[in-house]
Amino acid sequence: MLDELDRLTVDWSDLPKARAQTNEILTALAEDKQTMTHLLERAREEEDLFDKCEHHRLLDKLVVYDALDRGFRIRVHVSTEDHRDRPHDHRFTFTSLILRGHYRHVRHQLVGRPEGIPEDAQDDFDAQDSDLRVIPRFVTNEVAGNCYTLHHSEIHTTYTTPNTVSLFLRGPAEKERSLITERESGRVWWRFGEDKEKAARKGSKRISKAYFDELTARLRGMEVL
Repeated sequence: MLDELDRLTVDWSDLPKARAQTNEILTALAEDKQTMTHLLERAREEEDLFDKCEHHRLLDKLVVYDALDRGFRIRVHVSTEDHRDRPHDHRFTFTSLILRGHYRHVRHQLVGRPEGIPEDAQDDFDAQDSDLRVIPRFVTNEVAGNCYTLHHSEIHTTYTTPNTVSLFLRGPAEKERSLITERESGRVWWRFGEDKEKAARKGSKRISKAYFDELTARLRGMEVL
């Protein structure tokens, strides 16, 4: 399995092909617990991978394979017990395979002009100061075994159950920032890549080796590994 990953190149310009290719590779990886375990152990020890692992309010992201020069990066996502209605897009197109748990997946239509949001808005801009709105249009229930691909232009929200786990394979960034909105508070902000993030935000997302070990133990207990 690892040899297959090392040979893999993903061309996201052909989306149907990329969807089929990434679905196949994630499904094979999910079934290969030995390789999954090896990738997590390696991510813990290799600083270039470990530095990319992050704790967020809604989920933890463990980067286990990085080959953006060949069109992909693989992460393990573990949801927290916190939930927010946060319609958002991504800087990249991705494929996600649900390994455990389930979530309500809502796709939205963007109404208004995101250009009206200040270019440096990070966690601190009130959506009431703009005409920006997101309207729910399509809802699915994603359960273990489901796999889907989402284009970077789409706006979506996921409402996960605690300890929902997914394999997430993303492509290279197609834009420098993504849009995050929060319906409850009315806030809206940009999410930037790590090269343009504020230092305080970078620091707040970092995880310890002990926390990484805790997550790995949870994954083993949930029989993901």
